Amino acid sequence: MSDAASFNGDIEVDGVISGKNAIGGSAASIQGLGTGGNAGVFAFKFDQEEFGKTKEAIQIWNSSANVFKTFIVEHPLDEDKYIVHATLEGPEGAVYYRGTSQLCSGKVTISLPPYFEAFTRKENRTIILTNIDGFDRIAVQSIEGEKIKDGKFIVVSDNPESSQQFDWEVKAVRADGPHLKAEPNKQDLQVGGFGPYTFEIRQQSNADG
Repeated sequence: MSDAASFNGDIEVDGVISGKNAIGGSAASIQGLGTGGNAGVFAFKFDQEEFGKTKEAIQIWNSSANVFKTFIVEHPLDEDKYIVHATLEGPEGAVYYRGTSQLCSGKVTISLPPYFEAFTRKENRTIILTNIDGFDRIAVQSIEGEKIKDGKFIVVSDNPESSQQFDWEVKAVRADGPHLKAEPNKQDLQVGGFGPYTFEIRQQSNADG
């Protein structure tokens, strides 16, 4: 744009920044750092008419489509490059914990973080074990019918003398929210966004003000 102003350094504004971006209806907008040849433009809008005086009224619209959720860090070996990674996605609000352990006389108990039981749902927890430098057969031994109980799980071998080393990974679903509905109907979902990140907007109840 020939009439665009260019600044080298920080900008401090004592007042209001406004704009006329068509995204969101004459909204102020900024252009973010682009990846893959696409520089995202994000428009800001306070939609009081649609949402009232609530936090949901603060809307950020993304003009770029088909954008991965990415994060960008400095390249550790080449100062002229970035490292660009994309987030892992799945049809659940999952968390993972991982580590390395070793059997002692064919058995070991592994403790997860103290908050694990309160933070995750009991159903659909999974455990993956991977041998290191050995082929002893190892397995998760259930505790009172549960793979993980009181934030702990037990790994055993059918060799009572085994000192097999192994990597482990636990996946679980967060307990502090509803189950994720992976294929909702568009008419049933109000979508908000922040750059390439989109999310469901939950309407406040009257009790929330």
